Amino acid sequence: MVAPPTTLHDLRRVEGSVRVTCRACGAVKQHDLEELIMDRRFRRQSMGWRAVRRTMMCRECGGADTRVDGVPFGQDDLERRARRSQALLMNLALAVLDDASRRARDEDVCVPATRLALRVLRPYLPDRELLVTFWIAAETGRGKPHGPALQAMRWIVTKLVDAGHPVWAEFR
Repeated sequence: MVAPPTTLHDLRRVEGSVRVTCRACGAVKQHDLEELIMDRRFRRQSMGWRAVRRTMMCRECGGADTRVDGVPFGQDDLERRARRSQALLMNLALAVLDDASRRARDEDVCVPATRLALRVLRPYLPDRELLVTFWIAAETGRGKPHGPALQAMRWIVTKLVDAGHPVWAEFR
């Protein structure tokens, strides 16, 4: 038997979500994991599973008498596996760009790893303009105090979220 998660981040490993069932009104709400992580981080609430189970309220009646469950997705659905691998690939490319955008002010980050990350993200964006903007900002942003590559990275993440792609909460 698998142990319950210790944090919300543990549910990522099983492509999980959080289901809240109200014992008072019977309402059931399934929360998107990334949205829940982002909301709790914004409100400076704990990501610990015990804290999540204690603090989740009913969206319908506002009651605190709720049952909170982690809902893992099955591993037999080929479409879900393909979507998961695409999301993982996209988020790893975002991690490379995030690292490059933070280092772009101090060093040259126009290296093959950055170019590969930009190429990986190309199918997920409607046009390549933001990717070109990131590359130019990384080339010309060296020594500038505000880091134009960071701004270009934020634009890329915003476009991906607006298009409905599963971007990890750390990048939002």
